[in-house]
Parts: sequence; C-alpha cells; structure tokens
Amino acid sequence: MIEVFYDIQDVRIRSFNRLRQVGEVEGVNPKHLKLLEKEIKDYIEVSIRDIPIRVKFLSTVKGIGAILGGGLIAYLDPHKADHASSFWKYCGLHVENGKAVKRQKGVKLGFNVHLRTLMWKIADSFVKQRTPFYRDVYDNTKESENIKLGNPIKNPKNCPMYAECSQRLTTTAKRKGTTKKKMPCKKHIDYRARRKMVKRFLADLWGAWRALEGLPVTEPYSHRNEP
Repeated sequence: MIEVFYDIQDVRIRSFNRLRQVGEVEGVNPKHLKLLEKEIKDYIEVSIRDIPIRVKFLSTVKGIGAILGGGLIAYLDPHKADHASSFWKYCGLHVENGKAVKRQKGVKLGFNVHLRTLMWKIADSFVKQRTPFYRDVYDNTKESENIKLGNPIKNPKNCPMYAECSQRLTTTAKRKGTTKKKMPCKKHIDYRARRKMVKRFLADLWGAWRALEGLPVTEPYSHRNEP
C-alpha cells in the first residue's frame, strides 16, 4: 500500500500539472486522485497505529508520519538485521571502494531501491521540519565537511569531485549548446550531511526495534537524546 500511495501521488502531481496547462475542463474533477491518496494514507495510518515500534519510537520522531513510518515498517525487519549496518546496506546507504553505491546496468542490486528513495524522503522531512537532534546532526556535519574539504562551497576546486563534475558538466553543456552550470560542491556536502543524519536515525531505529522485539543489541548505537 505504501507503493500504491506513491504511485497515486506521482500520477496526481503529473496529472495536475498537465490539467493546469489545459485549464478547467467541464465534468473533470482532478481532486478525485487527492481523495484516493488520502484514503490510502488513512488506511496505512490505522494499519500501523498499534505496532510497538510505531507507538514507542516512530511516533516520537518529528517528521515521521504514517507514510514514512509505514514504509519503514513494511520494508525493514529487525529479525534479519544483526547490526545497524545491515539496515544501512539494505537502504543503499553503504559505501563501496570509498564511494556511495550506484545502480549499474547489468549488475544485481544489493539494496532496496524503494527504501533508498524513502531515506531521501525522510532526510528531506527532517531538514524541513527541523527534527530535534537529527537536524543538529545534519547542520554539524555540513559545517565539519565544509571545513574538512577546504571550504569547497567558496573554493570549488577543493572539492574531491571537482575534476569529475567539471568534465561531466562541460560535456553536457557542449551537447546541449548551453552555458556550463555552477559546480555542485554545495550539493555534495548537503548529500553527505543527509546521509549521516539518516544513518544515525536508522541506528537509533535499529536499536529501539531490536530491544522491543527482545533481540540482542550486539553493538553500541547512539540514542538520539544524548548530547
């Protein structure tokens, strides 16, 4: 139902944009999709309302509503994750050869694409809603990463991905006959901070969930209420 919700949401947004260009059409009510979206959301909210991890943990985290919480409950299983890093890997937040994993044609994925998308939605929610503790992790990481990399926001050449991004942007600009865009160094730091914030959240979720299920917590993990 989580996937159905996002499918409906995607269709609604695209359809609304097209209808906005067409203008009002007699007998066509675009609000029907919005109503269906709400009905699915209400169904999910009722379905997860009494699940322990929802009651004891997820409901206490600002920015985790029925859809994001339902997605976590639907896709993740603490019984199959002996370590917090197992959650990270299944969500596609791990690194290989020092870099974030990417989808490659012909290569079997080692993570759930729906979950990785969900992680970026959670990160976006935490940033926008200024979720206590996790937003601090994000802000502190952005600052420390910028300092560590020699302030690439103001000095793009200090960014470790400068050469790669510069070549890609130059090639794209030539192909499209447009002006080369600004270097995305600021986005690189933002993505790093979002990844760290979400991984911290997943570690807290993993620990709380394993404890609720009576499963051993075999490695240290951080509680979000700690300073």
